[in-house]
This record gives sequence, structure tokens and C-alpha cells, in this order.
Amino acid sequence: MKTYIGIFVSLIASTTAIAQLQKKETIHFSAKYNVEAEEYAIASLEILEATWSIATNNGYYLPQKIKFSIKKSDRNALYFNRKNLKEIIWEYEFLSEFLPPDESKKNNIYGLCHEIGHLCMYNTNHNRNSWMSHDYREAWADYFGNMIIDSIYDELGIEIWPQIHDYKKFAGMEYFLNRIEKNNPKLNSFNNAGLFWYELGSGIGFDNIQFFFNSLKDQKVDNLGAAGKFKEVLKEYLEVEKIEEWFEKYAENLIINKE
Repeated sequence: MKTYIGIFVSLIASTTAIAQLQKKETIHFSAKYNVEAEEYAIASLEILEATWSIATNNGYYLPQKIKFSIKKSDRNALYFNRKNLKEIIWEYEFLSEFLPPDESKKNNIYGLCHEIGHLCMYNTNHNRNSWMSHDYREAWADYFGNMIIDSIYDELGIEIWPQIHDYKKFAGMEYFLNRIEKNNPKLNSFNNAGLFWYELGSGIGFDNIQFFFNSLKDQKVDNLGAAGKFKEVLKEYLEVEKIEEWFEKYAENLIINKE
């Protein structure tokens, strides 16, 4: 009898967990989330749709449909699926992790923009980014996320999260540049990487970085001979006399395999 009761309770728990999952479709996102996190899922989808539009309007390539899931877990993690490059996953342990940064210590609105930045790069280069250091891959998404935050703020305003807060206190280009200034890029490889993307964007335009990614793909910049191929790409975007200067300034931390 106890065995049957145990099985019955397990079935109830399992059925309840399934029932708590909700689905929602938007133009470019197919979402699945726990019902207790519904208000955050809806807000996230609005931010993701706006980010998708801003990115593609600036020339970046993104899949027409991206999966987005918010699921209960034993950790807090927001990441993209590196295998199919068409999915963003948000794991959470407690609902308090969705609160504004002052309370949760999580920069969630920026984090959503950051993950879209990864998808822009990885989809264009077909996941061939192993020649690029981790700091530079993360710094790209960081630069992208902070650029997008400024546009999100202008387009959607301050009331986009269930708990209204001034999210530009924790992200945006003013925040980005202040952070780099306070942390000497010469002594910090992540900020050195951030400065690379900022200088590239300032020099050729944020909307032209997609062409830079296309050039990396066309030159087949990969582990073998990455340094030489990267220099060839730089020739398309920089004055010749600046190429060596840039290469010396950034290549040491940017390129993993310099052969």
C-alpha cells in the first residue's frame, strides 16, 4: 500500500510540474516557462523582440525563430545553446533572482541583450570562433549588450520590468566606458577586449561590424594561421599604417593560435 501511495504522490508531483509549464509565441521567439515566472517571461520576450529588431535593423544576422526557456533549476544561469545557435536558456533557483540588480545582484535586462550578441556573432561565423579568446568573445557580447541597452531604453522606456528600476544605472555605453576607464585595459584582458570592440565600432560604425564578421568568415579565420588571416581582414577596415599598431595592441589577448 505504501508503494502505491508513493507512486501516486510522484505522479501528482510530476503532473503538477508539467501543468506549470506555459508556452507563448511571439514573432521571432518561441517561449516555454514556469508559470510562477510568467511576468518575467513576458517582459523578457518584449526585450528580446526589441533586441532582435534593433540588431537586424543594424545589419546583424539572427535566426527567424529562436527558442527561449525559463526553467526552475538548482542554479542561476543565462546562456545560449552553442550547438544549434537558435536558443536562449535561463535557469533560476529562486524568483528573487529576477529582481533588479540592487536586490538580486543579477543584471537581467542587460543579460538578455548580451546573449543575443553572442547569437549574432556565432550565427554569422557558423560557430568557428575557437581561434578567438574567451575574453574577446565575451567582450563582444558585453559591448553589444551595452550598445543595445541604450536603444532599448529609448524605445521601451524604464517600465519594461515587473519591478520598475533605472536599468541604465547598471548597463549602457556610459556605464561601459566608465567601467573600462576605472579598470586599466593594459592590466585587464577583458577590458582590453572591450576597448577593441568599442574602437572598432567607433571607427567603422556599429552597423558595420556585421560586415567585419562576414569578412572573418570569408577569410576563413580559424585556428590555423589565424594571425595572418586576421591581418588581412583588418586591411579592409583600417588604414595600412594602423594595422601593425592595432595588431600589436590587441592580438596577444585576442588570438589564441598565432601560428
